[in-house]
Amino acid sequence: MAMSASTRRTALGLLATIYSFSFIDRVVIALTAEQLKADFSISDLEIGLLSGTAFAIANSVAALPIARFAETYSRKWITTGALMIASVFAALCVLTTSFVQMLVLRMGIAASTAGVESPSHSMVSDMYEPAKRASAMSILMLGIPIASVIGSTLGGAIAESYGWRATFLAVGVLGVAVAAVSMIFVREPARVDVSVKEDRVGIGGVLMILMCDRCMRHLLIGVCIMGLGTYGSSTFLPAFFSRSFGLGPGNAGLAFGLLNGIGSFVGTILGGFGAEYLARRDQRWLVAFPGVGAIIGAPIYVIGLFQSNIYIAFPIMLVGSFFLFMVMGPAITAVHSVLGSRSRATGSALFLLMLNLVGQGLGPPLAGYVSDIVSAATFGSASFATECAGAAGQIAGSQCASAGAAGVRYAIAIFVLLYLWSGAHLLWGARNGKPPAERRAMA
Repeated sequence: MAMSASTRRTALGLLATIYSFSFIDRVVIALTAEQLKADFSISDLEIGLLSGTAFAIANSVAALPIARFAETYSRKWITTGALMIASVFAALCVLTTSFVQMLVLRMGIAASTAGVESPSHSMVSDMYEPAKRASAMSILMLGIPIASVIGSTLGGAIAESYGWRATFLAVGVLGVAVAAVSMIFVREPARVDVSVKEDRVGIGGVLMILMCDRCMRHLLIGVCIMGLGTYGSSTFLPAFFSRSFGLGPGNAGLAFGLLNGIGSFVGTILGGFGAEYLARRDQRWLVAFPGVGAIIGAPIYVIGLFQSNIYIAFPIMLVGSFFLFMVMGPAITAVHSVLGSRSRATGSALFLLMLNLVGQGLGPPLAGYVSDIVSAATFGSASFATECAGAAGQIAGSQCASAGAAGVRYAIAIFVLLYLWSGAHLLWGARNGKPPAERRAMA
């Protein structure tokens, strides 16, 4: 039975909310990074491992089995149940007393949130006709800016007043509530575009469809490089605002939330609706449009990053971010355009596996490593790591603090400029590949 318009809107709204809570943990770890550094006496590299590599490995290991399960069984229960479990892991973070314990719980959160991503993508593709999928997928992706705004403003305020443990507890409790409400009100959509041939496509078959197509191949490479830039830079943005402009956790979280929240909200809408509009004439714009955005946005963002006044830096970085956040809705829609209903969750899982392993797995630790190297060079001594460890590196006006501010600024700039490379791949793929509609007909 087809879903009514109101049922579809309710489901899409709740799925976007679920998506936001699956992403909030990634925001919260960035918000509380300075407090975790002081509490556990760890480096920027270790923060990168905590926020990136551990999450990416666990998420990637769980993603494909969950996606294959979602091709046959109820995606609604997989998605809502996954958020419930992830939220419980988040709440348990209040009990950690060491870096290793936090690392283990982070991996539990990551494995659980794998059940939110690809099944929800598959549901949205079955809820909307192909001509409306890019905009619908972008509305789902609005969960990311929702997470950035709510997680940063609320999480930053809680962290400043009550500490990082209270922040994780609040996120966990709210996530459980959202999962419970969604279990009641979200309906499972009927699967569409199913054929015998598509039913038999396995993981290897889906991978071959994507990797043997020139446009899809460049899209995946470009998105992986973009992931390096996104995760490598955003992990250290709260630290950038704190170290460069002397903001406390609350105000740094607010600046981070507004920048990523407003930027990703506008960029996601612009990317989804803009690419969908242009794709009515030529489907290759689904891939080319976000590529253009990446090339325009990166230099603008970096110009803002090197301003000494936050009231000048912030609006310039915000304009740049509008263009940098245009990719996800159109990219997933392009991937789904060459796959059937019982292959799309697997396609999304493969897409996210590559993005997470490369982007989140390598981006934060590499950015942290670059930050540590530049900080040590600015400090002028190889003893930076020992002299400026923990709270000693956060004393306002100290040589340690100045060196740390320079390190994180240059690290973010280097990783944002990776968007130029990513955008070139997207444009090259769109120029040399067949339109998705034509490829779908040939499959």
